[in-house]
Amino acid sequence: MFNINDISSLYLIRKDSLTRFLFYSGMTIAYFGSLNPWFMWALSSYYIIISTMFVTMAMFVSSTMQKPLFTRTDFIVPTVGYLLLVTYQALTHNDNINSYIINVFNTTIFLSLFRINKKVGLELSTFISKIMAILLVVSIFGYFQYLMGINLPNTNVSFRDDLYSYTNYYFFLLDDRSLFTLIPRFHAVFLEPGQMGTATVFLLLTQYGKWREWYNMVLLAATLMSFSLAAYVMLVFVIFLNLWVQGKHIARQVILAVSAIAIIITGAFVYNGGDNLLHDLILLRLEVEDGDIVGNNRTREDFSAEFERFISSSDVVFGKTYDEGFGNAGYKVFIYQNGIVGTMLLIIFYFVTTRNATYKRAVISGIILAFLNFIVRGFPLWFCFFIPIYSMFLTEAPTTKKMNV
Repeated sequence: MFNINDISSLYLIRKDSLTRFLFYSGMTIAYFGSLNPWFMWALSSYYIIISTMFVTMAMFVSSTMQKPLFTRTDFIVPTVGYLLLVTYQALTHNDNINSYIINVFNTTIFLSLFRINKKVGLELSTFISKIMAILLVVSIFGYFQYLMGINLPNTNVSFRDDLYSYTNYYFFLLDDRSLFTLIPRFHAVFLEPGQMGTATVFLLLTQYGKWREWYNMVLLAATLMSFSLAAYVMLVFVIFLNLWVQGKHIARQVILAVSAIAIIITGAFVYNGGDNLLHDLILLRLEVEDGDIVGNNRTREDFSAEFERFISSSDVVFGKTYDEGFGNAGYKVFIYQNGIVGTMLLIIFYFVTTRNATYKRAVISGIILAFLNFIVRGFPLWFCFFIPIYSMFLTEAPTTKKMNV
């Protein structure tokens, strides 16, 4: 028998699904756009507009629902905090009008992220993790075909005026600097192994208690294949942070982890006389020379010297124009460009995004990983880093079992 209530329920379900689809699509475009995979290079100046269109449509459809998905009322303060930060950056960097327009689009995306209800916001990171894993599975398959000597179609490509130069095998990129390497580092379709490895580690942070799921195992495998020192260090932190977030005793896990790491390090020194990727790309970079770790190479010597002069000058307050050069990254570049004022605005922004968080362990875990990444990359507003961190800020405390202290 025809029932008008059935039609009404179906209509509401479709609106709910449409809103989720639009929101997830927009945020996924923003996430991958910030990682610059080769298939989005042509959209590098436009992906933020496409993303904004999707999230704006999601908010519009949601507003017509009886039970909207954009229900949070605490979005104003973090949105204003973000807008103040990016406006300050545009002013001090002497950006043109295009930067201000792009900031409007970026602010809209952040606003939608701050307004979405917690349940959908938490599910976003899992959705992106699955999309990333699917992409990586295909990429890993092609990469192993290459290692087996199979002749794959390819073409030469470059990014940002030859700043990056690659052989593009379509399923994965090979940095031209590694063409004569027996086993080149894996970075899928992204610009750098460290960039990909850091992104997968951030996603793994949000997947505590679910690492046995197929997609998280793929993320873990890709992280290990990156041979990125930064990603490896962050992964060790994430392993223990995830246990801590779940409220588990970690003493036994610490002993097991230390034992496993000791065995792996010993094996790396012994295997093939030490001539292997783990030894050359990770362990050698942990050696100390002249009082500094070899792997601490985020800035060139000329910029490091300039930074020392900068922090002793009046420019340190508001920052100084930075003529971007290859080989410089990390917190020093951010502070140089934005000064003390910009750095304080960044800290305030992160603080206000956590002010209504309910689970301190998850918040602290997110802040720790964001801080580690800021040291080596200095891009705290990139969507590929902020979305997983914000997911941790939304996390609720476990209620099904007693927390172990």
